[in-house]
Amino acid sequence: MRRHLLTIFFIRVLTVIFISCSSLEASLHITEFLANNKESIEDEDGDASDWIEIFNSGSDPVSLDGYFLTDDSGALTKWRFPSIEISGSGFLLIFASEKDRRDPGSELHANFKLSADGEYLALVEPDGNTIVSEFGPEDAPLPDQFEDISYGLMQGGGITPAVFIGSQQEVKVLVPSNDLLGDRWLETDFSDEDWETARMGIGYDENATYSNEFGNNGNLGNELNGVNNTVYIRATFDVNDPASVTELILKMKYDDGFVAYLNDTLIADANAPGGLTWDSEATTDHSDSEAVVYQDFNVTSFAFLLNEGKNVLAIHGLNGGITSSDMLIAAELHGKKITDPSLGGPGYLAIPSPRGYNGDTFDGFVGDTRFSVDRGFFEEPFDLEITSSTEGAKIRYTLDGTDPSPSRGSVYSGPFRVAKTTVVRAIAYLPGSRPTNIDTQTYLFPEDVVDQPRMRTSVTRSGTLGPQMIDSLKSVPTISIVTDDPSPFTNESSGNIRSESPASVEMIFPDGRTGFQEDGGLKHFGGYYTNFRKKSFRIGFRSKYGATKLNYPMFDGFNYKHYPPTDRFDIMDLRSGSHDMQSRGAYMSNRFTDDSMLEMGNLAPHGRFVHVYLNGTYWGQYHLRERWNADMASSYFGGPKSDYDAVNLNDGFRNDEKVYDGTGVLWNEAKQLASGSNAWSFNENHIDFANLIDFMLLWVSGNSESEVRLLGSKAQGQPFRFQMKDADGFLRNPGHSVSTSGPLNLMSSSLINRNPDYAMLVADRIHKHFFNDGVLTPSRNIARLQKRVNEARLGFIAESARWGNRFREYQSWLDYQENLVNNHFPGLTNTMIGRFRSAGMYPEIIAPVFSQHGGSVSADTALTMATDSDTIYYTMDGTDPRLSGGAVNPEAKIASFGGGGPAPVTYISSGHRWRYLDNGSNQGTAWRSKNFDDSTWSSGPSELGYGSDGEGSGTRLSFGPDSSSKYPTTYFRTNVEVPDPTMFFNFLLRLKYDDGIAVYINGQEVIRQNLSSNASFSTFASSTVSDESGWKEFTLPKTSLSPGMNVIAAEIHQGSGSSSDIRFDMFLRGETTLGGGDNVTDPLFLTVPTLLRARSYDSGGNEWSALNEAFFSIDSEPAGSGNLTISEMNYHPYDPIRIEEIGVSSDRDDYEFIEFLNTGSKSIDLTGLRFESGINFTFPDHTILAPGQYLLLVRDLESFESRYGASVVQTFEYTGRLSNDGEHLQLINSDSELIIDFIYNDQLPWPEAADGEGKSLVFTGKVQNDPSSWEQSRVRGGSPGEAEVKTVTYSEWATLNSVSGDPQADDDGDTVSNYLEYHFGSDPGLAADAPFADTNVQKIGGTSYLTLSFPRNLLAESAMEVQFSFDLKTWISESKSFEIVSSTDNGDGTAEVTVRYLMPVNDESKKVFFRLSNN
Repeated sequence: MRRHLLTIFFIRVLTVIFISCSSLEASLHITEFLANNKESIEDEDGDASDWIEIFNSGSDPVSLDGYFLTDDSGALTKWRFPSIEISGSGFLLIFASEKDRRDPGSELHANFKLSADGEYLALVEPDGNTIVSEFGPEDAPLPDQFEDISYGLMQGGGITPAVFIGSQQEVKVLVPSNDLLGDRWLETDFSDEDWETARMGIGYDENATYSNEFGNNGNLGNELNGVNNTVYIRATFDVNDPASVTELILKMKYDDGFVAYLNDTLIADANAPGGLTWDSEATTDHSDSEAVVYQDFNVTSFAFLLNEGKNVLAIHGLNGGITSSDMLIAAELHGKKITDPSLGGPGYLAIPSPRGYNGDTFDGFVGDTRFSVDRGFFEEPFDLEITSSTEGAKIRYTLDGTDPSPSRGSVYSGPFRVAKTTVVRAIAYLPGSRPTNIDTQTYLFPEDVVDQPRMRTSVTRSGTLGPQMIDSLKSVPTISIVTDDPSPFTNESSGNIRSESPASVEMIFPDGRTGFQEDGGLKHFGGYYTNFRKKSFRIGFRSKYGATKLNYPMFDGFNYKHYPPTDRFDIMDLRSGSHDMQSRGAYMSNRFTDDSMLEMGNLAPHGRFVHVYLNGTYWGQYHLRERWNADMASSYFGGPKSDYDAVNLNDGFRNDEKVYDGTGVLWNEAKQLASGSNAWSFNENHIDFANLIDFMLLWVSGNSESEVRLLGSKAQGQPFRFQMKDADGFLRNPGHSVSTSGPLNLMSSSLINRNPDYAMLVADRIHKHFFNDGVLTPSRNIARLQKRVNEARLGFIAESARWGNRFREYQSWLDYQENLVNNHFPGLTNTMIGRFRSAGMYPEIIAPVFSQHGGSVSADTALTMATDSDTIYYTMDGTDPRLSGGAVNPEAKIASFGGGGPAPVTYISSGHRWRYLDNGSNQGTAWRSKNFDDSTWSSGPSELGYGSDGEGSGTRLSFGPDSSSKYPTTYFRTNVEVPDPTMFFNFLLRLKYDDGIAVYINGQEVIRQNLSSNASFSTFASSTVSDESGWKEFTLPKTSLSPGMNVIAAEIHQGSGSSSDIRFDMFLRGETTLGGGDNVTDPLFLTVPTLLRARSYDSGGNEWSALNEAFFSIDSEPAGSGNLTISEMNYHPYDPIRIEEIGVSSDRDDYEFIEFLNTGSKSIDLTGLRFESGINFTFPDHTILAPGQYLLLVRDLESFESRYGASVVQTFEYTGRLSNDGEHLQLINSDSELIIDFIYNDQLPWPEAADGEGKSLVFTGKVQNDPSSWEQSRVRGGSPGEAEVKTVTYSEWATLNSVSGDPQADDDGDTVSNYLEYHFGSDPGLAADAPFADTNVQKIGGTSYLTLSFPRNLLAESAMEVQFSFDLKTWISESKSFEIVSSTDNGDGTAEVTVRYLMPVNDESKKVFFRLSNN
């Protein structure tokens, strides 16, 4: 083919003149930046955004109008400053957040983020070329950046200590008597002249413990003692040149808590509740011995709050209780100041100092210690080597759990032998560099753990349990806690330790999976009214110890549909289970209730069972449980944790009220609402009533204490949700009235009865959870408990070896669980439904029962509904058949009862005649068989039995000759003919029995209750029945009976020989639905996915039933890796440029999207699928994707629609962000099976144009993990919700544009061939639209480069290369000589492409010529 050429001549190189910067410009410096911000400061949105500090070292102000910031040496004009001035010796902070905000009156946000890997950063003059200040040029690249460690210029030739508030500081003191002051007393200019004057050291003491701690007039005596838990203290101090303060330390003595404010901003607190008020008390005690020792709080990050001149430290002192015998609050404020703020060289800054002088820098970090063998479980000894990558660094280590330091521990000289359970702690150090933190590694040898002194040999050497000990110790993950001084925690008889001790915590998996090691603060929690030897532990993650959050998926594998577990935690709770185990359950109550609430669709703490070691000593099996606090709420509901109120209520849901997180604003409004005339009617997002009902339904189903915790946020629009604080004892027979009024009396009968809609919601929640395989039905209760029993069972052997003699032995624990499964849960649901009905909480009228409760159906599947009422109203549009207030929804349909559906058939009921044998004989097992001859047995109608309370009302049985030694066993048989069992959905079996029973059909056992599996005729029941006269309901599959005649046999076993009564009765009905009455509707036939919602209605009594609902899909199948794929994704969108976009969001991440495609031949159900890694999203219920159809997930719907318009496909919003650097995306189903699993990247061989250059990633291959299966989109922004636009061949283009000539011809006479018009995207019939190329000179740093820009048809199947020549004779094709700078989508099917010639040029460069060539 002929070569098409377009030649551009650079006759000469443009002259570049370098001008030295003015003195004003020389005074501007980038003095500090933080590229990995987690905790230093937050921006106005509450985000921990990266930031950049500009400093004006001159004495005159400088305008930054038109200056630029950039993180790309090839794009110096990336972000432009607005018209803003920086004062002399002043600082300006810019957040590198990608939010692109330029309002001079607000925070400044650049349109880029900083890389923690180290990158370029520069301040550029308004000419767009001259660099004023830079970090990371090509000849001096930046080192890696670290979390909360800033980088910048040394700023301080001298540092001197400063005491701003000393031990004898004069202060103003007030014991408040009301809340009239509000928060005004915290303000700097508040007048405190009427307050008492004293010297620091404030409080009182009935004894003499604090007599030396009080300053002059500081002992307030009876002014405070018994008057209030709170005291207000104000200390005024002056600061000169606050920017010179490089360190700020608050030193506190406190009994029992405090909150400290600097110039009206909270800077530190301890033992302080949320919702602080004028009479608040501390959340816990701070012992007298600890209170007299100053505790340091590093508040350097708040140094920017300091004013020139007057400052105020305000302290809200807190006592532990009004009856406390003493109280002490004393504060000092120390710091360090720079005496010479001249600038030095670059380096790391240990403490970020935004808007302040930096202080000294350091060159780097000592390389972390590396252990040749990682923590874990071991059977054989090994040699351990510890190294550091830093040349010349020394290492010290300890083997006793103590903290090593540069002066403490053994000096490492070479590998050493580890042959038993050992804790190794090590530190590496080098003068002049920052030493490492302490690394801790726990090596567990289970064989020697078994022989530890605290393990009971009665278990470890037991013939049955001993051989299982090793497996027991490896059955669940291990948490290893190591602290410098473990003695307060290992002393079992001591009290609970309430103050934190620095500690290391490791999570170790027996299968070798990677766990974690973090440092935190260790203390006990709980046990305020008990002192069990096995105590609960709490580990808090705070900056004083290390990371402020543990970032690890501790509960990975324990997934829930509505609230999958987070992987960020500020606290770890390790519950001992002592209270639950000893007398009120068996170790499972809290985990069971948490799981129940989660399955019911409510937020509750996630958890799992773990083994705990304390400094290498086995301490038992614990319940690792998520902490129920504001941080937890923030993790699941969004927003900062400071927005949330977390409230505690104890006995009776009313005592010990405490707002332990938050301001208490929403809580106070909720209390006011609850005390008003009608909390239901006037509720404005204060209370989540559905959640409250669920909480109470669960609580009344057990027997735990009446304690609750609530979470809510007014700022985030999150109503209060309820959760059991302490469910110890729950797994016992229900011990509470179902009509208990609950927290704040919000479920009082009077409130419910006054509000018919509230009463209906209560009934609906009961039906949702207690019917149709709901969460609180027997099978779900048993499955939920059994899952956790299976998790904990083997590990409980080790627990028993450690603590069994004080709590429960292994077999006792196991028996308790088996009793729950066999006897407690089978009848609990019906018991509770009966109680709800008796209390008027659940209607007598039967809710419609569907012949199939949801799922996939075909168009010819006949669906029926059954009830005992005369009317069923139903909808298929998602609305409720009942309107608010009780009227019928006009859109609801009335079901017809034309006899078109099958009817239930009752085969056995009370009065049925039975054969029975009551002579106490041994019948072996033959009597159960179908062919057994029972003709000699007696017969009579049911109920059969004996006793003094109406037992045996149909037939009275014999108990034998001795009333004190009654026959253990009585036998029963009957025949029942069922012509065709397959016509039924299942069989409803109801039984009355006292006390044990086994039922057989045609010789096969179908039911066994309170009776051991090997019971003989002389065996008594294993337990008694509490509700002897009540029916116990069971469901039998239709395969339990055979067509024709069936024989049903039953054996009743007495509880004991002296028991006063027995009884037996049975009801058996073939069900055409899952339950319900005898009125069965005509069939419904569905052709489209439908949410069927129905209520029964009694027209005579104007009574509605509870709502029954189920979703039906049409011939669908579950989503899997073979039918669902991610077909397109835009992980790094281009910047918003259109007015319509900028008006919605300037954050380009808001334009992200992920597109899914159903590649199968059937509709697929996406319900419950969720992302395990990547973004945060769970597909909602009833999400059906038809074959060949697309579905979109977008980060922000409003932003998406401003760019792409409203989509015609299903679209949902997700939270989080797709990583611009590439990440792992995993989509799993409710069984944790992988559906989609791949890792994308922004580097070659992945398409680089998808990384912010305007293109999306389009899946075109077969393997999603294969980069070659992905291409960049052909159009800017991609094609979300539709198939990718294909390329257009030259022939297709020529036909579309009516081109008459051949490719080499020039139809419009503009000297550009038709083929080049096709490549460039210009109009081949319009000479004025001839393509052109633009040339320019780009200056990077001090170097100039030539650039060439030209248009490109995005749909053209053609390629163009740039060639260069020095003589117009020899043309060189050399790809390494050029690089693409940008490809900007013009929005009209073309893109403007800019390439850069990589040879630097200047005034002395020789001529160079370029041309574009296409084959």
